[in-house]
Amino acid sequence: MQVLALSCATLVAAVAVLFSGCSIPEESEAAESISTSESPFPDTVSVQELNLEMRVPEAIQSAAERGADVDFTLLDRETGAFYSNGDTQQVETASVSKLFIADEVFHGADVAQVPVSADDMASLTTMLESSDDFAANYLWDEYGGNDIVIAVAQRYNLTGTGAPWDGQWWNTTTTTGDIVAYYTRMLDGTGGLSASSTSAMIGLLRESKPVATDGYHQHFGVVDGLPGEPVRAVKQGWMCCIADRWIHWSTGTTGVNNRYVLALVSREEIYYEDDMEHYPDTAVVDVTDDSSAQHARDTLTGFVSMLFPDGRIE
Repeated sequence: MQVLALSCATLVAAVAVLFSGCSIPEESEAAESISTSESPFPDTVSVQELNLEMRVPEAIQSAAERGADVDFTLLDRETGAFYSNGDTQQVETASVSKLFIADEVFHGADVAQVPVSADDMASLTTMLESSDDFAANYLWDEYGGNDIVIAVAQRYNLTGTGAPWDGQWWNTTTTTGDIVAYYTRMLDGTGGLSASSTSAMIGLLRESKPVATDGYHQHFGVVDGLPGEPVRAVKQGWMCCIADRWIHWSTGTTGVNNRYVLALVSREEIYYEDDMEHYPDTAVVDVTDDSSAQHARDTLTGFVSMLFPDGRIE
C-alpha cells in the first residue's frame, strides 16, 4: 500500500502556504492571495509530468491561492494504493450526510426483510439523484434524526463522524477518510448493507443529475474534473456559510467495478470579483447564480484537474 500523509506542518514546508484546519485565515491575507495570484488555474501544464504524490502539493498551493483549504483522500480498491492530505479533519457534511440517511433506510428494510416502501423509494431517488432537501428532511425525521448518524457510524466504524450538534442533518461532521471508508465498506458489505441494497444505492448515485432540485449546479469536482471516467457514482454537498466560508464536497466512486473511491472537501473564503460583501446563506437564499459559489465550485474542479490532468484516474 502506498500512503501519502501530509500533515499541516509538512504542507507549510512543501508549499509555503499557511493554513490550519478549518480556522479562518486573516481576511486581508486571504483577499490578497486571491486577487494577486497570477498563475493559471487549474495549472495542468505544471503537473503534467509529475506523479500523483507531487501533484498533490501543487494542487493544494493553487487552491490556497484562491482562498481555499482542500482535503483529499483516494483509494484504489484494486491495488490498495492510498493517497491523502488531511483525511482526519472533521468538516460539516452538507448534503453528503444524505448517504447516511439512505443507508439507514435500506438497512432497515434489509433487517426487516421487506422492500423499501414506494413512497420512501421515491424520496431516496430524488434525494440521491437531485440532492433534494425536502426528501432528506422527511427521511431524517422518519428514521430517527441524529440516531441515523450514530447507527451508521457504528456499523461502518467511522471514528471521525459525528451527529450534528443541532439535530440538522447538514451539520453532521465527517472526514474525507471516513467518507472513503464508508463507500469502501458499503461496497464490500462490511457496513451491513445487503448486496441488493448496495446495488440500489450505487445505481441512484450513478444517476446524479447535473442540476439539483434547488437549481444548484452539482457536477463540480469529481464529475467535471474527470471527464474521461465513463463510470461514476457521486454524492456532492455544498453550503454556506460555516465560519464565513463556503463548504463544497465531491465524493464517490469511478472506474469499472467502482475501482477508485474519492472524497474531497474545500473550505473557501467568500469571494466576489466586484469586492462587494455578501453573505450567501444557503439556508435562506437562492445561490444558484452566486459568483462566490461558482468560484468555489471551480476551485474544487480545478483541484481535481490538477491531480488528474488527463481527465481520468490511471
